[in-house]
This record gives sequence, structure tokens and C-alpha cells, in this order.
Amino acid sequence: MKNQHNIQMKQILFYTLVGILSISAVGCQDLAVENPNNPDRTIAFAQPGDVVNLISDTFEDYFLAIQSCNAGAFFYSTIADENSSSWANWGMRDMSSEPRIAWDNASTYSRAGSVRNPWAWNYGGISNTNDGLQAIARAEEEESADNNIFTRDEHDTNALKAFAKMNQGLMHGSLSLIYDQAFVFDETVDLENDELELRPYMEVNQEAIRMLEEARAIASSNDFMIEGWIWGLTLNSQDMVRLINSFIARFTVQVARNEAERAAVDWNQVIGLVDSGISADFAPIDNESGSIYDCLKFYGQNGTTWSRADYRTIGPADESGGYDDWLSKPLRERLVFDITTSDRRIVGSPTDPTVDGADFEYQGTNGPFPIARGPYHFSSHNHKRYQYYNDNTAVGAMPHLIVTELDMYKAEALLRTSGSTATVAELINKTRVTRGMMNPASGTDPVGSSSDDQSHLDSASLWAKLKHERRIETFQTAAGLAYFDDRGLGDLVTGTPIHFPVPGRELETLGLQNYTFGGVGGTGGAPTAFLHIDSDGIIPR
Repeated sequence: MKNQHNIQMKQILFYTLVGILSISAVGCQDLAVENPNNPDRTIAFAQPGDVVNLISDTFEDYFLAIQSCNAGAFFYSTIADENSSSWANWGMRDMSSEPRIAWDNASTYSRAGSVRNPWAWNYGGISNTNDGLQAIARAEEEESADNNIFTRDEHDTNALKAFAKMNQGLMHGSLSLIYDQAFVFDETVDLENDELELRPYMEVNQEAIRMLEEARAIASSNDFMIEGWIWGLTLNSQDMVRLINSFIARFTVQVARNEAERAAVDWNQVIGLVDSGISADFAPIDNESGSIYDCLKFYGQNGTTWSRADYRTIGPADESGGYDDWLSKPLRERLVFDITTSDRRIVGSPTDPTVDGADFEYQGTNGPFPIARGPYHFSSHNHKRYQYYNDNTAVGAMPHLIVTELDMYKAEALLRTSGSTATVAELINKTRVTRGMMNPASGTDPVGSSSDDQSHLDSASLWAKLKHERRIETFQTAAGLAYFDDRGLGDLVTGTPIHFPVPGRELETLGLQNYTFGGVGGTGGAPTAFLHIDSDGIIPR
């Protein structure tokens, strides 16, 4: 008797793929969806061009499953108090309001898409990578290496394999960061006969890294060029190796659900990955007006309609006492205040708090949100570093994995392994001085600890300065990045879910009991965090 999970998994994949086909078919009335119960993939991918088209689109599968609005890009930013928005869209109001509540995992919840869509869309993309890799394997069995059909079609088989495996790993990695458990589903799985079980997030993460390492091995051993498969970018095989190393560093660090898991990371390995990673920001270029691939860089730059920068991110830079006063008040009395700071990315003048900084724009009013939903959702600034993307109707570069993110992993690694504090200071100063225009950090600064509050002050510890640089510089790059960082460092607001359950609709399909995480005192809710120590004692944030 076939394993029931396999049958149910095929049902999940069927509905996933039909949904994706439906999205791509808008405006195309002649789309025919064949019966998926017995698909003949040998026929479907018989031509080299079919396989090339399938695999070359798999980075888009990954990107849309994490950076698009309906995949929760904005949602994960607001629950990390990076952006602030009290609009109900995508579950932002429900899950970023305080006190935090548990995630509603009912299949009927109107905002379920922020957790359901990353699941469905990642598995849809994974299925595409698997189909492409299986088609290549069949072709290699049928034809000699000297007469490979993909080579004849002027596409390097090794490039196709490496690209498919890379994106297969990226999508499994995304699943491992978001969910408490997931399926591992690669090209070797036979859904008719193999058992397929939900596996815990750490195992899924390890499998994702294994897939990325397989892609890296192919790229390391071959010489090829990829053009147009990642929008606006051309990568050779060694570029891909560096990019993969950088993604492995991200997944290795960000999978941690708490400080203990974060501390247990192999930080020496992280240093090696960063040193052999990218040397320039990885920023795909969207040239299709109106496509809105990157929700954060579109809606996240609009302070008059959609969002503000959260005070929990920019407030620690305040030197006027306004932020401490804001924190000390009840939630309903936390009103907009002006920030005075020496960080020129936030405020452009040492004397006038209304002057725009390099990255943040002064608004100074309560903004577009109804005050009944909580004035703490307001702030004086919105982010503007990627304003060009909003102004150009979602056209332009979309920084997704930047060098500063990797520098901060290395700095953290050095602090956790008693490495060179001088090097830590150098890494921090690359942006602290050149972009923030502040006094440089020094290797003789206090080291501090990972529990230190974010701070830019000259007197702050290296840990505090690291947190500040990471928070400001990676603002609105990769969706979920601030959330993953905060949970691993114990900095999420109390009760915020540390991860999310298998979506309710999938649990119903699998015949499994529904469950969830989060809420103050609830299972999987972040412990007490954001403790601020001052002369009057400890004030809960």
C-alpha cells in the first residue's frame, strides 16, 4: 500500500502547480492544464528548449516565493519591527500589534497567504527544479556525453544542473527558515514509492545546504556562463560558487530559533564562507514595469500610504531621550517624536531633526494609519534608500544579498570565537564611517555580548554597534532577514512566533491536527526581549 503521505504530497503539489499556472495564465485564455494524476514528463520535457526554459525560470520561482507581497515579504518585516504598518493586508496588523498574539493557522483565515504562499510557491519551484534535473538525467542516459542534446542546443548541461540545484537549495533553505518542519523533496524522490515525511527545520536546513553544496561542486568543476537567468545579471561558474557560499552562510546563521542555537553555529565555517563569498552586492535588476517582484522595495518606500520605519529599528539611534521616553509609556501613549542622532543615514543634520538622512526620509506626522490601531505603529521616518524602485514602477536593482550582511556575519563570528576585535571594528566601520558619517569603532571598544541593545554611540560595545550596522544597512533587502536575525539573537518582541506551522490547508490535506505558534506565554512565542536598562532599572519594551 502506498504511503499515505506520498499520496497527500502529490495532492499538495498538484494544487500548488495549478495555482502557479493560474497566476501565470492571467490574460492567456488558451492555457490547457492536463490531468496531473499521470503526467508524462518524458513527453512534456522532450525538447532541450523545454528544459532550458523550465530551469532558467527557477530563480524567479525562489524570488517570488519570498520577496513578493503575497508571499509575506512585508508581513515578516513588520513582525520584526523593521517596517511598521497597521494595515490589515497580509496579516500585518494582526501580527505586528502588541501584545503579540498567536498566528491563526485556520485554512479559512483571510490573511493566511503570508504563511501558505511561501509554502506552496517554494514547492512549486522545487517541483520545477526536480522535473528539469530528471529530464537531464534521462537525456544523459539516452545520449553519449559527446552528443548531449543540451550542448547541441548551445546550453551547457552543467550550467543547467548547477542552476537547478542552487535554486532547489535556496527554496528548501527558505522553507527551513520560515516553518517548524517541512518536506525534503529533490529529484531523487519517487512519489509513487518513496516515503516522504515532514522533517524538523534543522534537518531541512541541512538538506538545503547539501543541495547548495552539490551545485557548488558542479560549478567549481566546470566553466560556463549564465546570462539572463537572474534578471539583468551575467554569472560565470566562479561567480556562482561565490554566490552559493554567501547563501550557505546566510542559511547557516539564520536558521537559529534562539540565542543557544545561534551560539552553536560553526562560526569558523561561516568566516570561511564569507571570505570565499561575493565581493559585490547581489542585486537582480527588474526591468519589467509593474511586475513588483520586490514588495519591500516598492511598498516599503512609501511613508505617506503604506509604511513607516519602526521606532524599534531607528529609535535606538536617538540621542535626545525621546526614544527612552517613548519606550517608558503605555502603548496607547507612544506618539511620534523627532530623532536627534549622529547617524547621517537617519537624520541629515546634527541640529535639525527634519533634514532627511541618506537612507530615511523625515515625515514627522502620524502618517496614514488609524490611531485606534495603536499610535506605536507610527514613526517620524520612512525608508528611502530604494525609492528609485518605487518611483520607477518597480523597475531597477533589487539588492537581495549585500556585502554588509556578510561582513556582519563575519564580525559576529569573530566576536563569538574571540577573534580579532580590530577586524570587527574594521568591518563595522566600512559602513558606520563611510555612510553613517560617525566616529569609527575601535578594536579597544568593549566587546559586550549578544544580548546588548543595538546602539551607535561611541561608548557602545562592539556587539551593540554591530547590531546597529546590520539593522540599518540590511533594511529591506531580503524578506525575513530582520525577523530571522532578531529571533536568533533573542530580540523579537515577546510573544512573536519564532517560526510558523505547516499551513492549515496542508494539514487538512495531510489529515493532521492543526497547530500554531506565538502569543505572549504561548508555545513557540519569543521569550521576554527588548529589555532596556537605564538609571531607573529595567523597562520592558
